[in-house]
Amino acid sequence: LDVDRAHTVEPATSTFAAKVQIRRAIEAEGIPYTIVSSNYFAGYSLPTLAQADSFGPPTDKVVIYGDGNTKAIFVNEEDIGTYTIKAADDPRTLNKIVYIRPPG
Repeated sequence: LDVDRAHTVEPATSTFAAKVQIRRAIEAEGIPYTIVSSNYFAGYSLPTLAQADSFGPPTDKVVIYGDGNTKAIFVNEEDIGTYTIKAADDPRTLNKIVYIRPPG
């Protein structure tokens, strides 16, 4: 997820604050970088329906953050590693953000 372009609600906003600080520090120091933004690994949250303190599917209720109308697209997790390695080896991605998105 590109923390500079995301419109988040708590608790994600606080979580992303550290990522923003790290990104600004890297840029300020002139450290070469390539950031790969693949949005999200669905495998992290789908088994628990995004309930942060759960280890399995909820049995009594589900909390939906935001207004419930946000659309989502998930990229196959197996492809993200491949594209990340290719991006790191490609000089065109130096000091840029590479967005991994499905077609369409």
